[in-house]
Amino acid sequence: MAGFDASASALGFLYQVRWAMYELLISSRRASDQSVRMTLEVFDDVTLTDAAGHPLSAIQLKQHVSQTSLTDKSVDLWKTIRVWLQTPSLAAVDGPMLTLVTTAPVQAGSAASLLGINDAERNIAKALSLLDTASGTGSVATQPGREAWTKVSPSVRASLLSRIRVLGEQASVAELDLLLDAELAPFVPSKHVAEYRSRLWGWWDSRAVSILLQNRTVVGGGSVSAAELYERMQTIRDDFRVDALVVDFTLDFDDEKVAAGHDEHFVDQLRWVKVGTGTLRNAVVDYLRAYAHTTKWVQNGDLFDDELERYQTALKDEWSRRFYEMIEDLETDGVIDLDVRAVRGRELFRTLSESVQVTIRPEFNVAFHARGTRHNIANDGEYGWHPDFERILAGVLVGAAE
Repeated sequence: MAGFDASASALGFLYQVRWAMYELLISSRRASDQSVRMTLEVFDDVTLTDAAGHPLSAIQLKQHVSQTSLTDKSVDLWKTIRVWLQTPSLAAVDGPMLTLVTTAPVQAGSAASLLGINDAERNIAKALSLLDTASGTGSVATQPGREAWTKVSPSVRASLLSRIRVLGEQASVAELDLLLDAELAPFVPSKHVAEYRSRLWGWWDSRAVSILLQNRTVVGGGSVSAAELYERMQTIRDDFRVDALVVDFTLDFDDEKVAAGHDEHFVDQLRWVKVGTGTLRNAVVDYLRAYAHTTKWVQNGDLFDDELERYQTALKDEWSRRFYEMIEDLETDGVIDLDVRAVRGRELFRTLSESVQVTIRPEFNVAFHARGTRHNIANDGEYGWHPDFERILAGVLVGAAE
């Protein structure tokens, strides 16, 4: 609704959370120190600390849709200065590095332009003079920051500016993916970078929520170490190793897609062994998931046609052996009752559904794929669960079995 749009605030918070992980990643790599920890909303928007919780670097983040330049009169600048001056551990002479990260450009000749990361362009004395002048007048929104500035001594101001770095025109929240991809490239094959990144963001977003909740109960606030981040990156990377088949556990299908799946031939075969509605739906979902994953693996070059053929052949061999064992038991017991034979077929279906004896790759034990692949095989009519599926398919016992 007009006047109640909170999207800018939401994007700003998401930017803060996402930048935090990126900052932890590159900072710990730059320093070769995985004991570095990261906090959210404790000392600053994002803060890197040592293992004991002492701040090493505090970061203010400003995400903007418009590209209005950061000037000596900007609200962002004076709000940031106020936060830093009124936080004792950040204002201290021996305090941490202070960084203002903004997606906006920095106005040439402004104080902020003299506080960049390039030492040759930094000029603390001139930046101090410009801010002293700018603090004299301004908008109501900047007044608290300007007052905080004028209340401290010139030596405190100079000390603060010596530790400040202003980074303008930084990547927006939408562009952070590109920065992260560049960092992740050495970890995973290029064709999997996007999926790797998506899973890492998913873990991080959940971890960030946990950190924020801990801020209420943990002394010093919640935090996460670079070591934990790297461990998670390694865990995810293991799923993307050269011989791995990556499974998307978030893949889901709406009711319309599932309903369409009920038109597949294997569904008729399952009805012949009288499975329930819930089991039938699960079978359709297994079939759709297996088909989607197999197609993606083949298209990505993760799975080759000859591997798929060998896998299906092995499934058929297992199926055939169990099927004929069932037939032998029925013949030995002289079972001719159609309902009983359907029940035995259902038992075969359950037995095969629980089997992970045949896998498409060593150590790949995701059961839905084997189940779904069997359904795909059943579609061809060469294999089935009902003892009389061949005759039913031929139309001999259709009326009796339905």
